[in-house]
Amino acid sequence: MSNHHWNDWAGGLTLVLQAIVYIPLLYIILMPWLCLALVKLGRTPFFPGFFQAMASTGWLVASGLVGLVVLFVVVRTLVR
Repeated sequence: MSNHHWNDWAGGLTLVLQAIVYIPLLYIILMPWLCLALVKLGRTPFFPGFFQAMASTGWLVASGLVGLVVLFVVVRTLVR
């Protein structure tokens, strides 16, 4: 007899949904800073316009704001 619970699939679904949310968030937070570092070092391997555009002030500000929101949500969750 198996010891599976009727909602065992929920853990896998939660993991998939978290990946759908957090991978783009990490991209938005980290990619502008990585591009800024590449542009400052003069190493734009391909699509040079893309790296300069991602290193623009607007993306860096958006990255900082998204990072602050994620930090706020994480800290608020830990404090509760």
